[in-house]
Amino acid sequence: MNVHKQKLVVVISILTGVFYGCATTPSAPAGRSQGEKTPEFNVYQVLPNQILRGFNYRLAERVSVNEYQYVFTIRSDFGEITAQGRDMLGLRLRELKSIKAARELSKDPLVVDGILAPLRDTEKGLQLIINEPLESLERAPEGIDLMVNQYVDPADQRAGSPDRRKLATKLDCDPETSNPVLKKLLDEMTLELLGGSLVTQAAMSFVPGLSVPATTAQMKELIANKPPSAINSEIDAELEAAGVEKSIRSRFRYSTVFTTIQRLKLIDRFGALDGVQNRVALIEVAAQAHTEAEALSSIHKGKMLADIHKRQSIRLLKFVGLFPLAVLGNGTHVLICPYDYVTSTEEVDKYFDSYRASNPNVTTVLVTAGCVSPAVLKKMESARIRIVEEDTFTSD
Repeated sequence: MNVHKQKLVVVISILTGVFYGCATTPSAPAGRSQGEKTPEFNVYQVLPNQILRGFNYRLAERVSVNEYQYVFTIRSDFGEITAQGRDMLGLRLRELKSIKAARELSKDPLVVDGILAPLRDTEKGLQLIINEPLESLERAPEGIDLMVNQYVDPADQRAGSPDRRKLATKLDCDPETSNPVLKKLLDEMTLELLGGSLVTQAAMSFVPGLSVPATTAQMKELIANKPPSAINSEIDAELEAAGVEKSIRSRFRYSTVFTTIQRLKLIDRFGALDGVQNRVALIEVAAQAHTEAEALSSIHKGKMLADIHKRQSIRLLKFVGLFPLAVLGNGTHVLICPYDYVTSTEEVDKYFDSYRASNPNVTTVLVTAGCVSPAVLKKMESARIRIVEEDTFTSD
């Protein structure tokens, strides 16, 4: 068991599984039907110590819960950043690590400091360039703006030139990042790279993962050497061959809340589910994502399903209601819970009542990426649903 989870929990034995419960304090759930009051945590209770503070950030102590996800406040050199859920927190911390890496990889760190200086130590920080992500193109050497203007695919526009994409892979970040500070840094440093002021050494390895899997070396090589439009075409062809209908493929391919790297991560998990009936539902649900946080949650769901399928063969997937359902080869039902902290709301209670009424005698397990409240725990006990952590699940 991780040390940070030991702080968080009272160990409760339930049937043949183990669940780690969380202490509660009052606070109203936002955006859901009123039910059990949600807790507030200290950041030390929910995260490992090694990521609470970094070179250019620290996490605020107070962690609230909204929409079943922890809400973190990152106090960075560029202002405060709110991250809803551990998946989004992991992404934002990776971006801050990439900004730090930029200075370490530059032959002249003062060049990087000059780019970042106007954005530091100011309340406006992240807002300074939010409306002008392509402003550096106006100062690009002859030929650069021509190359960018030839792009027609939005993903190609976001990722930029081959040099910019290669720089992003060296900094271990996404060239299509929505982070305005990182966007500006990539734009400006690409110009410096053309002038020979960037060290072309191998990138450093630095960010501890939280939930969403890290970008693999193969993915980095692909994004560095192919424009996103070409990669997305290949993804589309793979999904077509797998039986995903055109309208779903189109929504997924052109969704603005997914980057190309994020699509690659999801399609990697989709591939790991080969042979599972109705696996196309994973892509259908992802195509409906409205925010970047929902896109990351889709990847996390795919990861959980792929990990389970690797250990215990999944026969069928169903995506109905709050929790995706995987039916194992032995008939066991596995409910997938990618959320940080689930409380007893009208939505949650209705879901489990409806599920158990439709499946009265089926052996059922809820695999969770986080915690459930004491009230939900009691609900699970009465419904005869075993609760286990995602990394420890077996159906035996």
